[in-house]
Amino acid sequence: MASVSYGRAVALAALQAALSSTWIAARELSPAKRRLARLGTVAAVATVGWVTSPKEEDDDEFEPELVVGDRPFPVSEPQPVSESEPAIPFDKRKAAVGLAMLGLTVAAVVGRRQLEKRWLARLTRNGHPHPTRALAVRVGAVEFAGQLALQVADAHRIAARSRG
Repeated sequence: MASVSYGRAVALAALQAALSSTWIAARELSPAKRRLARLGTVAAVATVGWVTSPKEEDDDEFEPELVVGDRPFPVSEPQPVSESEPAIPFDKRKAAVGLAMLGLTVAAVVGRRQLEKRWLARLTRNGHPHPTRALAVRVGAVEFAGQLALQVADAHRIAARSRG
């Protein structure tokens, strides 16, 4: 099972790298062709994702079943909330982790964009014949490495959980 997860991690990283590099390479096209190329890329990635997604054996035969308990409504009335007790439970640790993840995501997006600008400026300044295509290759490699690290860590965590 772990080898399938790691293989899937490599495939997902490659798919994300292909999407990112194709998206950037399309910048050289005219607006209509760029939109068409990006639409085709998104459709291809969605198709590959759908085809390779794990499916249950009886997935096609699944029919939802309506089950109503003998008491579908609350048994007792909710207790009034006192002034000293907050109405909604607030977990400070979860909020801090959520804010940290949001901050990391924003930092990664801003950092990637700055790196793209710097690379494109350098490629253009050095007279590269196709700077946007070269940028797409570079970003694809960085995207693959980053996504592979995240996907392998996730696969490793899932494999460790399944072992016990």
